[in-house]
Amino acid sequence: MQCNHHLRGATCSQSGSSLDYSSDINAISVELADAEDSQSVNGLKYLPLWPAVNIEFSGLTYEVPDQGNAQKTKQILRDVNGEFRSHELTAIMGPSGAGKTTLLNLLAGFGSVDSSGEILVNSSPRNMRIFRKMSRYIMQTDILDLQFTVRELMLLAANLKLGNELKLAQKLEVIEEILGMLRLTSAQNTKAEKISGGERKRLSIALELVNNPPIIFLDEPTTGLDDLSSSQCISLLKMLANGGRTVICSIHTPSAKIFEMIDKVYVLAEGQCIYQGSGANIVPYMNHIGLSCPLTYNPADFIIEVACNEYGNNYHERMVMAVNNGRVGRWVPSVVNGKETPTKSDTTSGASSYYDMVQFEEEISPKLLISKSTWWMQYKLLLTRMMLQMWRDKSHIKLKFYMNIILALLVGGLYEGVGRQASKALFNFGFMFTIVIAYLYLPMMPVLLQFPTEIKLLKREYFNQWYRLSSYYAAMISAKLPLMFVLAAIYLSIVYLMSSQPLEWFRFAMLFSIAFLTALTSDSFGLMISSRLSLVNGMFMGPVIAVPLILLSIYGMGYGKDTYISPIMRFLMSLSFLRHGLEGLVAALYDYGRGDTICDTEIFCMFKKSQFLMVFLGFDNISYLWSLSCLFGFYIAFTVAAYLLLRHRLKQSVANPIITYVTQILTKYFNFTSYKY
Repeated sequence: MQCNHHLRGATCSQSGSSLDYSSDINAISVELADAEDSQSVNGLKYLPLWPAVNIEFSGLTYEVPDQGNAQKTKQILRDVNGEFRSHELTAIMGPSGAGKTTLLNLLAGFGSVDSSGEILVNSSPRNMRIFRKMSRYIMQTDILDLQFTVRELMLLAANLKLGNELKLAQKLEVIEEILGMLRLTSAQNTKAEKISGGERKRLSIALELVNNPPIIFLDEPTTGLDDLSSSQCISLLKMLANGGRTVICSIHTPSAKIFEMIDKVYVLAEGQCIYQGSGANIVPYMNHIGLSCPLTYNPADFIIEVACNEYGNNYHERMVMAVNNGRVGRWVPSVVNGKETPTKSDTTSGASSYYDMVQFEEEISPKLLISKSTWWMQYKLLLTRMMLQMWRDKSHIKLKFYMNIILALLVGGLYEGVGRQASKALFNFGFMFTIVIAYLYLPMMPVLLQFPTEIKLLKREYFNQWYRLSSYYAAMISAKLPLMFVLAAIYLSIVYLMSSQPLEWFRFAMLFSIAFLTALTSDSFGLMISSRLSLVNGMFMGPVIAVPLILLSIYGMGYGKDTYISPIMRFLMSLSFLRHGLEGLVAALYDYGRGDTICDTEIFCMFKKSQFLMVFLGFDNISYLWSLSCLFGFYIAFTVAAYLLLRHRLKQSVANPIITYVTQILTKYFNFTSYKY
């Protein structure tokens, strides 16, 4: 236990137990407005109860590059301290730009972790791997899968988080209990896109309650909600905190009704802590620093106005010193007549006194930290979800079918009969080139548009330990294959027959293999770009990078046999997967004993022999198997690279030193401080 006696109004802050997180052994009595919810507060049926978790932090400092001067940095947090305890609803308040979200993200381990300072969990250094398994972060924007109903989303979360630990009937009981507790029972069969804003917020919370986490972080949970929905949301968070959880949220300016529900207030201004304690003590605290809160004012509004220097700029330092920048765990009024009168908020959840709660050490069971669902189970569940997503988006599926059929009819009409006529052999080469271009842009462009919008949902679910990234990535790759295969079969069948190519099954199979593998490679190429870049930048970079790939794919065509091409150009040509796709298509249609093409009325029919055409185009040394192997190699390389880039984007660790160094150069010499790729 540490006491701060040198400051007026300071109190002692009690630390938790050491490494193995402590729990309150006492039964905590709870007073709730709804009696039907009381049985669900302390724990959920069939789910494990976690020990209580208390968080302390000291000396937290966080800097970002200054927008005005790239060579300088701006401090968002300045040596802040504080402690947030279980059985409490804690609200981080402050004006815009005070550092509320930054502090919340640092405590949750979400986003950047490049900060100085110390974060303790029950007086022990935070182990991020363990901490992430026991905490959940609910973002300000409610990111949900809109194609599913509330009940379907809850069942998916239960299957992913609980695995086979519970039977289906038990999972359904847990879901019914959570939906009833969060007043979502009436909306359980409604799609997420059709529920109200307040219901979306409660659903976001419900999805993270499936495995009963002990710590919940929320970024401005009342944003976008009306007064009634905001009150219901905070009342729900209060109920969850009363059940033994540590609930921490950032909030801008709560109403008086909402402010009264909050157990502890942590106020930031200019990156420093100016108050930490109960909401009821804000008025005497302001009197303590020399300001009087008007009777008609909401204390939350008043302290925010003071933080914004509405009453002069000479109170900021006084407030920081009064709580020692957060080192005072809970500010209370000074002793009067030998007695200290605690307010309602100075006691917690019915306990006799906040600091008098008896705590005993309790180790966290290793079973609580192990993922309950296997990799294979996660893969199957995610694959089913993604297949259902595509199937339920009827308009998207119809658009793809219509587009492929119309494009096939258009290309087939333009190149009708070119496959059998020797005089149109060069046009047949143009036909093969259209296949390569079609299977460059048709798979790549939708990925560049769609995947960046899915990153936010992936980030929320992955950070909150729903599944492994590898299982998600494998399911995403697998879910695309059936539809791509069907569309490729439709398109290639139409253009192959209309262009009068050889009616030989093995040639069509060879052409289909090359074209389909080219489509897969283009898809993984687009995924590699969109896994690291934003939507706008990805839509720009994808077509731009495709241009040199197209040019390299046709470089040297028509030069004839034994034409000299520099080794550098040959190397660059080999880097274009479109080149290998084009060579594979030529080999499929003109190699392997292709018979003579038809000469109608031409006296001099130079392209009657297929081998002469291949020599003329410079394809005399091509190999179908080599082209197929190169395409497969590019597909694997792009797929692995996309996974690594995505993993680096989601991984919460210190940045790569090479990337950091390059970023520093760009920041210092090119003023790229505001550039977000």
